[in-house]
Amino acid sequence: GPAGTAALAVVAPVWNIIYSLGLLTGIGGSVLFSTARGKGQGEAANEYFTAALVGTIVLALASWGAIVFFDQPMLKFFGAEETLLPLAREYLGPVKFAVPFFLFNQMLAAFLRNDNNPGLATAAVLAGGIFNVAGDYICVFRLDMGIKGAGVATAIGALITFLIMLSHFLTGKNTLRFTRPKGLPVKLKNIGITGFSTFF
Repeated sequence: GPAGTAALAVVAPVWNIIYSLGLLTGIGGSVLFSTARGKGQGEAANEYFTAALVGTIVLALASWGAIVFFDQPMLKFFGAEETLLPLAREYLGPVKFAVPFFLFNQMLAAFLRNDNNPGLATAAVLAGGIFNVAGDYICVFRLDMGIKGAGVATAIGALITFLIMLSHFLTGKNTLRFTRPKGLPVKLKNIGITGFSTFF
């Protein structure tokens, strides 16, 4: 109904920020990863992958903490009135558990595309999205969970996407390796500069 739609619109800016943070490290890191690999610097390429992963973990934890502890003031800031606030928080309830997945999905999708596996990245995003649509119908209407059901479907869809993307590390196409990055602060700065336009 109109109230539920309005509540989701209030949550939308929160999603925009979370997805943008994932794109910041994902696009910024994967571009530098590909540049280094194109120069034949495989070790340096994976240093950028590891640095991007570290940056994503930090941003995911910060986002997670902000949504878990400051959801009410955040939603009010984005326009939730007294009538919409309970609905927005009800939707956000199950999603709180999946916040890190949204950042990691954006980051991993960018690296998978640049690691010769764009098909898996596409399949993972599609699988999560299709489940989200079907899950909305099942949870909201068939199970009569209301707007909370939409949140459950969103959270599970993000988890499905994440798990499918992780399978890349078990394939022969994978060249991504965890390695200790030299000059981590500098690499994080370069990632931030490179990915800022996409983030913005």
